[in-house]
Amino acid sequence: MTRTQLINSLNTVLNQGNQLSTVVFAVMKESFEIKKLNIDNNEISTIQEMFLRSIREKIINVEEQTIIKVSEADNRANTVFHYDLDLPTGLDFYSSPLTDGIANFSFANDDLGKIDSLIIKIGTETNQIKIFKKLSPVEVLGRGGFLLRKARTQLERFTEKILNLTPSFNAVFVGDTYIFLDLKLLENSYGFHDVIVREANNSVQLIQALQILTTTEGIVELLGKTSFARKVVKIKNSPVILKQIPNAQIITFTQRHPSLANKMRYSDDGTQIILHTKKSRELFIKMLDDAYLTSELTEQYYESSAKDVVEGEEDASNNQEETQN
Repeated sequence: MTRTQLINSLNTVLNQGNQLSTVVFAVMKESFEIKKLNIDNNEISTIQEMFLRSIREKIINVEEQTIIKVSEADNRANTVFHYDLDLPTGLDFYSSPLTDGIANFSFANDDLGKIDSLIIKIGTETNQIKIFKKLSPVEVLGRGGFLLRKARTQLERFTEKILNLTPSFNAVFVGDTYIFLDLKLLENSYGFHDVIVREANNSVQLIQALQILTTTEGIVELLGKTSFARKVVKIKNSPVILKQIPNAQIITFTQRHPSLANKMRYSDDGTQIILHTKKSRELFIKMLDDAYLTSELTEQYYESSAKDVVEGEEDASNNQEETQN
């Protein structure tokens, strides 16, 4: 999904005006059971407007914001993330259908303090979004410690819990696509590491197919660290692999580039790389991600994990004419 497609999909929902309706669901801790919150209709309108405004402020109206797939995520700022992997076990409930058959949250049987997160469904029968909001400790007042309230001339203990609803949110589901505002929630979700390792192993198979390494065992050993595994996932879309750069050219590059020279070893016949240290494995993965760049103007070497392909004006113009024709 491109940013333009994302904005159009969101506006398709937001521009339905008075036809919009909103339902708020609670996701309970541990069980991840979904319960419908029975909220006063007047307050529902306020909640709806609050989150629509938040969608505009955090996505639609943000200038120069980019969208990038989670499998290709890098460290660039002002970015939202298109989730293109399997949902981790800890967020699997997010894909559950929100039907009329879902039970109501009951103050007799349920506890506000045990609400983990909220799902806010806004839209019509044909066009809708699902906003996911992880509750922070300060958004459920009375969960841990206790509250004091004014009682005539004294303060007395307030024993009820209060849901403090703020406009912040973590993700939105629109047009069959999950969009996350940041990666922290994903990285802390149960099962996310398993998803990343599974995808990373697929990338390792691509490396094996190149037959450029004497062994990939050292890379597999480092997949236990999520940050490294994510870097391995990225290389499945690397131009080094997609453009089928010859092994001999890759090996020559590792021998000559200042950041890579003398960091790796090679087989006796010089046709394969030996990754004998943790550092060499990390550098090799970074190299496959095409992170080592050179300025044509200054011939200065740079490292960058965030890269956007630049299309020449003439090529872009030709492409536009072809599209119009």
